[in-house]
Amino acid sequence: MRFAGSVIKTKAAVVGRRGVASRIGVLVCALGLGIGTAPAYATSTQPAVAVVAHFQQTLITVMKKAPELGFKGRYRVLSPAVLASHNLKFIAQITMGPYWQHLSAASKAAFVAVFTQLTVATYATQFDGYSGEVFKETGAHVLAQGDVLVETTLSADGQTKAVLDYLLAPSGSQWKIINIVANGVSDLALKRAQYTEVIRNKGFPALLATLKKKVAQLSRPSKAS
Repeated sequence: MRFAGSVIKTKAAVVGRRGVASRIGVLVCALGLGIGTAPAYATSTQPAVAVVAHFQQTLITVMKKAPELGFKGRYRVLSPAVLASHNLKFIAQITMGPYWQHLSAASKAAFVAVFTQLTVATYATQFDGYSGEVFKETGAHVLAQGDVLVETTLSADGQTKAVLDYLLAPSGSQWKIINIVANGVSDLALKRAQYTEVIRNKGFPALLATLKKKVAQLSRPSKAS
């Protein structure tokens, strides 16, 4: 299992664990995460916790069968799990910042499609082996805006390998992941900064080409995977 890529980042800590709930709340407001959602306030954290637990169990299953599945097999198994647990269309929109509203319907559809492929391919690449890893829920909180923060760890041999905090928001009748903070780093904030910089300097076609290239690179795994 590897922790390098666009889903899990550990290069810099931008959100302290103790203050993650309040700071994510600020991030939600700053990025406009409430746009288009009804004011559905959580009365219990359990539905959101169940979404995270089911997704993490799928990751463990894939990790245990990683060699026999290979990259394509891991991608095939993870794709429906990611689509069921992540609000990828919403995340894609937020990563584009103010540029989203200027895109045509066709461009938006193309971006969401490649963003979805990249997300699944990154998971399939990162979770490529098993060494006794175990996910554990360490807390769950209803935030001020009504979303739910689920705190978890990934450990092996009694040592914590990663701290993963999931922010979930209602999507229709379901709860879905809209951000992951890995070891203090917000994946959503990173993507937004990276993607908007590319658009600002090179334009949307360049961003789309960059993401397609990344998907192609991830789809050509090493012989070991």
